[in-house]
Amino acid sequence: METQECPISVEHPDQAINMENHVTLFNPDPEKAYQEAQRLVNVVSSRCTGPGYLSTINGKVYPRIEWWASVSASLGLFPRVLYSKRIERDDEIAYEAKVEVHRNGLIISSGEAMCSNREARWRTADEYAIKSMAITRASGKSYRTPLSFLAVMAGLEVTPAEEMPHEESASKEDCSEQRATDKQIEKLGSLVNDDRLTFEEQTKLRGALMKGLTKSRASEFMTYLFGESVRKGGEWVQISDGVLKARTQTRK
Repeated sequence: METQECPISVEHPDQAINMENHVTLFNPDPEKAYQEAQRLVNVVSSRCTGPGYLSTINGKVYPRIEWWASVSASLGLFPRVLYSKRIERDDEIAYEAKVEVHRNGLIISSGEAMCSNREARWRTADEYAIKSMAITRASGKSYRTPLSFLAVMAGLEVTPAEEMPHEESASKEDCSEQRATDKQIEKLGSLVNDDRLTFEEQTKLRGALMKGLTKSRASEFMTYLFGESVRKGGEWVQISDGVLKARTQTRK
């Protein structure tokens, strides 16, 4: 039985090549554009965290569709599903979808993707779920084209998590450790834009905060940044300086 679905048939008029159609996501001035992008990444890094937005797969952190959607919405980018149709194959449930991203009526990017019950993760899934995942993957691809640089700035992989073949939770060792304290997270979070840190250090710190820090990992960052302290006679005594103190003294 034919089960193909094409809910809308879209014909796009040719978009004249003029300055009005050259949509910029940030300020046209390069320096201001970078500052705006960095500010957005900082907000996203503090709010779009945890398994609802990110997936840890083989030790790397990938943004989920919710992360991409949050970033795109803040920039006025919104998706439009062109179609989600079943691909007729023997003994297989497979759907193909195409999604476009629009801003102010203009097409910014598009993406195509598919999902099949021959994939290990979808072998026993209902048909509606397979169709939905095809749309989700196509949406992720359409977001990735204009926004991948923001994922890099946030210390994430640029491939949408839904495109990865399988998902693994954090290692048992990480799961068994206690989560970093609110005080540790707040202290480290205040440093993601500190100009005493290199861009690489800021990126690593931001990525670690988004992934979720354990107490031991947070302590490593604290020691590197602020120095090492030991407890002597009921008091904490600093026995080494961190990079922040050294760099602050250099500036004076």
